[in-house]
Amino acid sequence: MAVKQQQSKARSAGKSAGQKKSVQEYAEEYQRLADSQLPLCPGFSARLNMLWDLAGAAPGQTEGRVLGVMGINSGWRESDVRNWLQKDVLPPRLELHNMVKFLVAQLEDTQDAGRWEAFLVYGSPIVSSPISHSMYREDKTRREIASMIFAQLTAEYAIPPSAYDADKVFQRCLTLMQKFNIYELQDFQSGHLEPFRNYMFPSE
Repeated sequence: MAVKQQQSKARSAGKSAGQKKSVQEYAEEYQRLADSQLPLCPGFSARLNMLWDLAGAAPGQTEGRVLGVMGINSGWRESDVRNWLQKDVLPPRLELHNMVKFLVAQLEDTQDAGRWEAFLVYGSPIVSSPISHSMYREDKTRREIASMIFAQLTAEYAIPPSAYDADKVFQRCLTLMQKFNIYELQDFQSGHLEPFRNYMFPSE
């Protein structure tokens, strides 16, 4: 009995000194914190679609992309592909790894597939964007989004065409889109209006 009391006191003293938890306490905390399924990755689908855009290996998002992607691998199911491209659901790790490896191989510039894989999952600023400025500017989808933002700003603030150099303003828009991690039109929020206006149409 005395031995057990001494052991108990020793555990208590050790816990107080280093604030250590028992194995049982760690086990209980693990169970309490554990998720039953992987959480969604906000922005994953937008980043994945952008990589497909840059690779040019499938039709555009409004031109049958899901079916086009399915054609790359007959083992992919339509529901899964839609989840990956539209609902921020991650593919199984091996599928993601092989998909990224394939897409990065289509890019002209030498790219790090591992960095792309991490960027798709975590996004910026956790993982810095691997997209070069020139790649972003050349991306047709991003240019279309820039055009819509351009039109929205000039309409919102009634900015006449005579007040700006269209090419310079368009390039400024692309630059700020990259800095703000805007990969889809829905990424452009009302809070972006003022900073985009100030950057694209600076007061002379």
